[in-house]
Amino acid sequence: MARTKRKTSRPGANRKQLSKSLLLPMAAQSARDMSLAHHLALAACRGDSGNRHQINELVRSVYMAHYLQRMGFGDVPFEYYEHAEAAFENALAVAAKCAKWVISEQDAPVIERLLALHDQQLSEAPMHRVVEAEKQLRQFLAGTGASPLVRPKSD
Repeated sequence: MARTKRKTSRPGANRKQLSKSLLLPMAAQSARDMSLAHHLALAACRGDSGNRHQINELVRSVYMAHYLQRMGFGDVPFEYYEHAEAAFENALAVAAKCAKWVISEQDAPVIERLLALHDQQLSEAPMHRVVEAEKQLRQFLAGTGASPLVRPKSD
């Protein structure tokens, strides 16, 4: 009788191996460049130089910070995200009325705090986590679901 060789399975044996570049944080220069772009967008939107693209960059950064925090990178109270979401909605309302893309001075500090968190995340989180957060952001933007930055209202 022929013996058949049994396959032994190790935990995670079916998982695809991640490359070194995906296991490490993004390159420091890339993280600095992204950070600069985000903070310049906020500075422009605090004044009269803001535009739709800059608001979108701020929204993306805040959502990315949220998704990365849910993965264990950072610890900012959820209220900051709720405040930022309200600030973006205010900015969109102002833009609809008078075509000015602006973040109010009262809203800017919370967004600034979330950008600082995102800076830290980009310098510490492995790239595969950043890629996963980007995927979650794309799924949210493509869908019709409620924002993950707003708590559901209880009845």
